[in-house]
Amino acid sequence: MAKILYYDASCGISGDMNLGALVDLGADFSYLCAELAKLNLASEFYLRKRKVLKCGISATKIDVVCAANQGQIPLALLGAKFSPRQNLNGKIHGAEFRADKPAQNRPHPRNFAQILELIESSSLSAFVKKTASEIFSIIARAEAKIHGTSVEQVHFHEVGAADSIADVVGAAICLEALGAPQIFASPIELGGGFAHCAHGRLTVPAPAVCEILKGAQVSLGRANFEMTTPTGAAILKACALNLREQDRRESPRNFKILSTGYGAGDKDVADFANALRVILCETSEDLGLRDEPNLSVQIGYGELCERILISTNIDDMDAESFAFACDILRDSGALDVFSRSIFMKKGRAGFELNALCRKQDAARIKGLIFAHTTAIGVRECAVRKTELAREFCEVETKYGKIRLKISRGRVCGFNAEQNLTDENLARNYPEILKIKPEFEDCKKAAQRFQTTIREVRNETLKKYDETRNSKK
Repeated sequence: MAKILYYDASCGISGDMNLGALVDLGADFSYLCAELAKLNLASEFYLRKRKVLKCGISATKIDVVCAANQGQIPLALLGAKFSPRQNLNGKIHGAEFRADKPAQNRPHPRNFAQILELIESSSLSAFVKKTASEIFSIIARAEAKIHGTSVEQVHFHEVGAADSIADVVGAAICLEALGAPQIFASPIELGGGFAHCAHGRLTVPAPAVCEILKGAQVSLGRANFEMTTPTGAAILKACALNLREQDRRESPRNFKILSTGYGAGDKDVADFANALRVILCETSEDLGLRDEPNLSVQIGYGELCERILISTNIDDMDAESFAFACDILRDSGALDVFSRSIFMKKGRAGFELNALCRKQDAARIKGLIFAHTTAIGVRECAVRKTELAREFCEVETKYGKIRLKISRGRVCGFNAEQNLTDENLARNYPEILKIKPEFEDCKKAAQRFQTTIREVRNETLKKYDETRNSKK
C-alpha cells in the first residue's frame, strides 16, 4: 500500500499547528528538537510541547519559544542552550513569546540568501534541506511579487524570525521522520478580519497568502481572525501534490485510515475546534498504476512508485572529479547515485554514471550532470521502484541517543491467494523487519567513547529490542 498524508485544512494551517499535528501523529518530539539543534540557533528559540483540548478534542500544542528580546531574558540565560525539558511556562520575566509572532528588537531581518545559507550549512539531511528551501523559495517569490522587487532583495520579517525558521525546517524534519509520505490537502480555510504584521494592519487573507495559494481551493469567513498564515500556506503549496502548479495530481478517492494527529492553534472558538487535522492513510491507488494489479502493493511491501533513471557513459574524467560530481547529485535531490566500471570504444576504461530521481527533479539532475561531468549526452527512462515502508526512531544507549531507520513489509509466499484477508496475509506473507542504526550517529559515538562502530551498533540494536519487547 502507498502511504499518504491527508491535510484537513478546513480550520486553517499555521507553522506551529503543523508541527503540533505531525508530532501528535507520531513524529518523535525529542528527535525533532535534536535535529533543529543542527541549525545552531539554540540561543534564539526552544520548543515546548503540551496537550490541550479544542472543543473537547485532544490536540498537541507546539510553542516555539523565542529568545529574540534579549533585554528581557535573565543574564544567566543569555547564550544558554535551551532544552525542551526546561519549563519557563512560555514567559521570561513577564514577556510572552509565541510562534507566528515576529521576533522583537531584531535589528536586521534575515533575507532569503541568509536563510538558505543557514539551512545549507547545517548537517541536516538532503531531504530536509531541499524541502525547507523549497518552502522558503515559495514565500520569497510571493513576497518579491507583492513588493515589486527581486527574490534576492526580499527581506523576511515574520518568516525570517527564529520561530518561523523552526516551523519550516521542523515541518521537513517531521515529514522525513514519518517516512516522507505523499501529501494531499483539502480546501483551505483562510479566516477573516485583520492580521497584524511588520507592514501594518492587513485584511485577511494577507497578500502573501493570496499569492502563495493562487490556483488552490480556499474558503473565507469561518472566523474573524487569520486562520492560514503565509508559513502554513507555503508548507502545503510545496508539499501537497494536488496543489502543484505543474504535474498536479488528484487526491485518491479510496484509502484506509491508519492514524490521525491534531495540531492546536492559539484561538479558542465556540463552534469549532481551532486545530489542524492530519490523517495518515494507505491507498492501493498508486501513481497512475490503478489499472494494473500489483501483488507487491497488495501484500504491503510499501510504496510502488515511478522514478526516472538518468545514465551516461564517461571515459575522459578523473576519478576525484567524478566522485565530487556524484556527491553533488546526492546532495541535490537524487534518490540514489551509483556507478560501475565499463570498457568503451578502443578499449578505453570508463564509468557508467546512474542517478535515480523523482520526475519533477529530472531536469535539474540532468543539468547538474552536464555541469559537473564531461558528459555530452544522457539517457533517461521511467522505472518502477518498490520501497518498504520506512520510519525513524531514536533509542537511548550508554553511548547516547542513536537514531535507527526501520523498514517493514511482507515476503511474498509461494501459495498466493487472490482474496488477501488479514489471516491470509499473516499465513502467506511473513513480515519483513529491517533495522539499521544511523552510521553517522554510530561513528560519532564510537569516536567519543573510543570504541568500535560494531559495538555501538550492537548496543543500539540490543536496546531497541528491549524497548520493543517491553511494549508487547
